Amino acid sequence: MQADRAHVSESSEEGRIQLYGWDSRTASWNGPTGLSLSPRASRRLVQALEAAPGRSWYGPVNCGSAGEAPTRFFSVIHALCDCAVATIYCHDSRTGPVEIVAVVPPEMRARLRADFAFEFVAFARFLGALSEEAALTVHDQMEAAIRESESSEALVFSIGTGLWNSDLDHVLSCCVEKIALSMLEWVGETAAVPLSL
Repeated sequence: MQADRAHVSESSEEGRIQLYGWDSRTASWNGPTGLSLSPRASRRLVQALEAAPGRSWYGPVNCGSAGEAPTRFFSVIHALCDCAVATIYCHDSRTGPVEIVAVVPPEMRARLRADFAFEFVAFARFLGALSEEAALTVHDQMEAAIRESESSEALVFSIGTGLWNSDLDHVLSCCVEKIALSMLEWVGETAAVPLSL
């Protein structure tokens, strides 16, 4: 999932966003993949998140590639004290989320819970997105990513559940980027320090 580098310079060390992910279909970990704040962060979604009562939001998110009809997803998004978490469902899913995403903006890295990786993996496991063996692998990979990344980098962790048609992975990737970048902007603003440079 590569995004346009519209707002963050490629040479900039600050403001970088690192995406890590687990694909349940292939049982493989990937990342880091560099992202940047870009037009993929949906102004409409950020405004909906900012207007939500409390720290949670549920609603539709339309995503698609150029020349294709948009696909409708639904997402449940929660802002927590040190991150934001989203579950993404396809329009007709009755079996569970197609993707689970957590974002940690740099402004919140200092207060990231020591058991963040454990709790995120436990949540995904509770939703049936990970086997016990996969949960151990994802936990260890998340811990390594947190430990090895720069404190100035935003982190995005994504777990693909395998409940989505692989022929349409590019559409789901677009949706994950859109939601992740919007959440980073939202919770970055909440932390009272702008995320964009």
